Amino acid sequence: MNKNLRKNNVPLFSQILDYYSTNDNYIRSRIHSNAHHTVFTKESDKYQWLVLEQKSQYEVEVRQTDNHGTITARDHYELTGNFAKCVGVERLCDDAYMHANFQISFNTDEINLIYQYGGQSKAETCASLSAILPQIKDYDTKQIVNTALKKLNSLSEKTCVELTATIKRWKLTERDHSIRSKLRQVKGACLVKAGEQVKQHNPHSRGKGNMAR
Repeated sequence: MNKNLRKNNVPLFSQILDYYSTNDNYIRSRIHSNAHHTVFTKESDKYQWLVLEQKSQYEVEVRQTDNHGTITARDHYELTGNFAKCVGVERLCDDAYMHANFQISFNTDEINLIYQYGGQSKAETCASLSAILPQIKDYDTKQIVNTALKKLNSLSEKTCVELTATIKRWKLTERDHSIRSKLRQVKGACLVKAGEQVKQHNPHSRGKGNMAR
């Protein structure tokens, strides 16, 4: 991996790191980090890793491990300009600890549901989603909610809570980034319009062919 490439994406790596930080924040590990990936550990438990690996110029994979080294989360991000957008979410099934590691993928619709109805605990999140089911008339929408519930119920309490918190953080950041982008577009359009109006009212901006002889 090009070291300059990683250096240029340090602000984006910091942005991604914030999505996974809790009261027990991650600290960069100089010992375990290398040219291929950046490793963060927790001060209270140095065996729980958060690994950021840049797959390409515009792709970053994020992996979380537990204190046994088992990967409990695998997310994928696209780097666009000054923003890291999450495009893939996977979490370890709770039963996978007793069987083969099995990651559950969450699609965009399910992520949006968790963002909107996610609570402080697994029970609270599932209860909120269950409460809206009787109000849904559309079959496809009801299936999406039921599938989201099934997936959340297959996660451990800790994984579910961390998933909800992470989704809420990057969704709020995504919303704020979108608002700022729209404001910049509006501001740019206003500046262009103002410039055109100035040209129209400024006689010195006219060509020599319009000057009196």
